[in-house]
Amino acid sequence: MKQQSWLTGVVVLGSILLAGCQSNGVVQKLHTERFPAIGLEIHAEIGETVLERTLGNGTPGFRLADLEFEQSGYLFFLPGEHYQISYESPEGESQAYGYGNVRSQSEGYSVANSSYQVISNSAIEGCFLRVSSLDLVDESGTFISNWLQLSEGADENNNSSLSIGGRTILSGSILNSSILNSSSSLFSIEVPADACSKRYIFSNYGQTFKQELIYLGRSGDELSFKYREYSGNLARPAFSADLTYDLSKSQTIGYRGARIEVIDAGNQQIRYRVKSHMNGM
Repeated sequence: MKQQSWLTGVVVLGSILLAGCQSNGVVQKLHTERFPAIGLEIHAEIGETVLERTLGNGTPGFRLADLEFEQSGYLFFLPGEHYQISYESPEGESQAYGYGNVRSQSEGYSVANSSYQVISNSAIEGCFLRVSSLDLVDESGTFISNWLQLSEGADENNNSSLSIGGRTILSGSILNSSILNSSSSLFSIEVPADACSKRYIFSNYGQTFKQELIYLGRSGDELSFKYREYSGNLARPAFSADLTYDLSKSQTIGYRGARIEVIDAGNQQIRYRVKSHMNGM
């Protein structure tokens, strides 16, 4: 009887945990992703995708571009990466975790350890990079203590704030002396929507289908694009097309149901706004 009760408890606990994961919406599922969001002004370099539609099994994530940032006079770099979201709250907050990828760009210093979260909510278009641990060492391998600086007038024991480039980016009582007096630090950076977007991480088992429109450049008033379709990771040559559009006739271009408003275009990049997305294959 005792063994049966224990097993029953395990089953109940497992059911609760499974239900919790499902309610957070981070399980793999069939999903159609359309990128970028309608109405958002965005840019793309030559050779980059300006419009994408993907259908397949995947999990939600964040795609970050390369980030360079400054904190307390030190320069840092975080390479771009695709992070899987591990938690989504009913209120719309999403979180993903990263470890060990922050690098120092300040001569004579290196990062010994780093951990951070990528966070978004319904109140912002981009996301926040919240650094929860960042250990700096000098050339001799000695940890640097007290390298984090509070903004002018902040009280480290009460309502503290941190700034990057003179702009306050974090405030509250969480920056206590135990954090400030160690080699690790806590701060947050606001990342704009064109450098941080919610993008699914799809499985590549031949069941993922992708359509994309790629910018190729401008000649006079003529813009050039390439349309391609993929099955898994393989391009389908029979389903590709070279496209040209005359901006002197219209600032809005279209293909397969998509409508894109061209704001500015040159031989380095295009700035645009999506009005509608492509139809499916």
